[in-house]
Amino acid sequence: MTRLGVDLSLPEGSVSVEVNGEVISSICWNRPKLHAEVIFSQIEKAFSLAGVSKKEVEEVVVSSGPGSFTGVRLSVSIGKAFKECGIKVFSATTLKALKTGYERLKLTPIPVIPARRGRVYAELHGKEVDIPPEELLSEVKEVKNLLIVYKGELPPELSQLPAIQERVPLSAKLLLIPPEELSPLTFHYVRDHDAKPQCREL
Repeated sequence: MTRLGVDLSLPEGSVSVEVNGEVISSICWNRPKLHAEVIFSQIEKAFSLAGVSKKEVEEVVVSSGPGSFTGVRLSVSIGKAFKECGIKVFSATTLKALKTGYERLKLTPIPVIPARRGRVYAELHGKEVDIPPEELLSEVKEVKNLLIVYKGELPPELSQLPAIQERVPLSAKLLLIPPEELSPLTFHYVRDHDAKPQCREL
């Protein structure tokens, strides 16, 4: 089976191709404002490096957020485009992809990504949260075998904790998530978009 993973939710965008259970090619770039301009050429490049054609793709997995509002929408839109072509499309949260694999090491991974406004997105006690780093620090003090798994920069408040910066592209990690843990194609926001209209009493 040939599968494609796509993540555009973070400044580091990436695409990966898996063939028969093995990730054959991965491409990543760090130009968040250009995700929309380069995504299709990068997908074609990933197919070329893997030696497959887009006609061979049987399944696509995209990140559904949290992350950049525009990036998440673009990730899901790529999924919708493949779905229109009759290809099976699934999604998983950015945080789920980030922590995938660490449970096998008998650790308790807490995935963390930047959320702007001096806050982070994290998964805590099975729930995605938008939280200040100092509050997260307080919440995880009693977690056994803790490991902070992060992308981007780690806030200074969390530097005293056991932590690892994930170097594997999230598109590749999406392909490592067990099929039964994937979700239908959807958006997954933890915070409302800044441009969301505010209701006013008349």
